[in-house]
Amino acid sequence: MSDLPPLQALRAFEATARRASVRDAAEELRITPSAVSHRLRALEAGLGVKLFHRLNRRLVLTDAGTVYLSRIAPAFDALRAATAEIAVRGNADSLAITAPPSFAEIWLLPRLGRFLAAHPDIDLRIEASSRPVDFAREPVDASIRYGRGDWPGLVARRLIQERLVPVCAPALLSGAVGLATPADLERHTLIHSDQRLTSWTAWLRSHGYNDARAARSLRFSQSAHSLRAAADGLGVALESRAMAAAHLEAGTLVEPFSGLAPADDGSAYHLVTSPDRALLPTVRALDAWLTAEAAASAI
Repeated sequence: MSDLPPLQALRAFEATARRASVRDAAEELRITPSAVSHRLRALEAGLGVKLFHRLNRRLVLTDAGTVYLSRIAPAFDALRAATAEIAVRGNADSLAITAPPSFAEIWLLPRLGRFLAAHPDIDLRIEASSRPVDFAREPVDASIRYGRGDWPGLVARRLIQERLVPVCAPALLSGAVGLATPADLERHTLIHSDQRLTSWTAWLRSHGYNDARAARSLRFSQSAHSLRAAADGLGVALESRAMAAAHLEAGTLVEPFSGLAPADDGSAYHLVTSPDRALLPTVRALDAWLTAEAAASAI
């Protein structure tokens, strides 16, 4: 016998063992009961192992048959699940990506309808995560990553350059403690985003305030929360203009020091993938769309 028995014989064994009936297995496989019995005998002969006890028109698995079923049943379940998934998918291509949670919420989702409209044949799956992806082992086609582009062995296209500026609620500008110069930040709460590679300390030092200290600090792991806290008047956040754009346009946030240069340390959002996946039509379509959207939203 070859390494694998004939698939028809395996199907007959799996169906018969699962249903405990040759007749029921025959109905499922749409063949005659005698054909099922013939395939079962051929399988046992090929394996050299008895798989069933035949007791008064009843079939009971032997110990060997029980072990064999436990090994092959998951494979048949996987085949059924894959077939059902493909049937539902139809002719659509799939595209799986990851993106930092705040980027996905603030920048990507409001624009996503345009991608879906332009590519109705692509089924998209988005995982909101900043974790590094192992493209060789995971079913992920591309990632949006925040950093300086130093990912050896991967293809990275810069999408949005990071330009960090202080932002706050308009009420803070006219409050009892104003914000005329960065020195006034010492009397305000500074809101920090842990994901940012540039800190408040670095921004203040770049503008000549080496010893500035805030009244207190408020820290968040995600930019979306930092921006919400700033819009609620809880303090002053150091955030990307691209991420804060909707708040700035709506007037829920303002730049208190708009005349000062934003911080730019080379950090950016990139589309990252492996060299082989970069050639996939779905990834190329995503690349082209993200590049166009990033250019249109540049501020």
